[in-house]
Amino acid sequence: MRKHLPVIVGLVLVAVAVVVGVILIHGSGGSSTPAVALNCIGGSEKQELMADPDVQKILKNRYHLTVDFVPQGSYDQVQLTTAELKSRAIDCLWPSSGSAQLVFEKTHATGTDFPAYRAETVLQSPEVLYAGPQGTEALVAHKIVEERNGHYFVVDMKKLLLELVLRHKNWATLGARSIAGPVNISSTDPAKSNSGFTLSQLELIIVSTKNPYDQPTVTEAKAGLPTVRKLYDAQGLQAKSSDFGFDQWLLQGGELHAPLYAGYESQVIGKTIAYQSDPEALKQLLASVRILYPEPTIYADHPILALDAPAVKLIDAMKDPDIQNIAWQRYGFRSGVALGTDVNYFKQLALAPRLRTTSPPNADVTLLLLHCIQDNVCQ
Repeated sequence: MRKHLPVIVGLVLVAVAVVVGVILIHGSGGSSTPAVALNCIGGSEKQELMADPDVQKILKNRYHLTVDFVPQGSYDQVQLTTAELKSRAIDCLWPSSGSAQLVFEKTHATGTDFPAYRAETVLQSPEVLYAGPQGTEALVAHKIVEERNGHYFVVDMKKLLLELVLRHKNWATLGARSIAGPVNISSTDPAKSNSGFTLSQLELIIVSTKNPYDQPTVTEAKAGLPTVRKLYDAQGLQAKSSDFGFDQWLLQGGELHAPLYAGYESQVIGKTIAYQSDPEALKQLLASVRILYPEPTIYADHPILALDAPAVKLIDAMKDPDIQNIAWQRYGFRSGVALGTDVNYFKQLALAPRLRTTSPPNADVTLLLLHCIQDNVCQ
């Protein structure tokens, strides 16, 4: 036995060395494959999702990716020139709108400048109007909003826009005497932020077509643009990003500050999650905020625009079921790849499971609307 002891000890040492090596290479469930670092520009509402430690871990360990995520407005990012995108080594854009994707594709030579280009929607969030209890009650009484099974739907958006907002009707005339000032719909700045621009798209569809499920032609859109511009001017000063705008609305008093505020459904879900450890704040939020779903509304798609081959992998990675669950259960983004988001997961909120939706205008009309909002060229 003593004669073979050195051999046995040697084998044990080799085995230990192998185990230690495996641990050093793989870590705790990691991979020896080096991670590819991506530079991506995206909507501010996805910043917390991309900073989530579990999302970052899944991206790194399963897909060998790390993402440097820089927030910027959807239409600002898609209008960056090819030269600027390349000089900044941008791998992907992640706007909050399928229309923004169409604008990018219309204004860039993707086939030649970005040969590996691929775009796909991975998340969604419907555009909603946020209101308080008094404003909601007044709109229900005037048959502009309808309550069905505990959910609120804006069933006469055209009347709201043309007869109340543009005619500067006061809330007091609707019976909401505690709310000062005229009926108005606030939002983020449509020139900078997609949640505000989606509202402008919906307004353009409603005022320029007879059927809101139809899309306006260029001729119809040109006729409706001056009205949309008046609605835009009526808003006054607006926030530049979706997350900041919703926070500002809540902090400044909700319906007492701006009785109607357009944003993403995901925003109130995110706040509900954030307030789980603060029962008093959560109670106040649930008591003061109502979710009104326009009929029809527009889904804010969140397409990843991969500009090169490494970024294409991010599209597949963000469709990972675990990441999709995190996106919904922690940040309120409905899935862009799976059917039937479980709205009952958030039992405290009156989230509508199925929505009547319309498609955003095509790229030509979207560019006309952008010029109207950004440059006041509305013809």
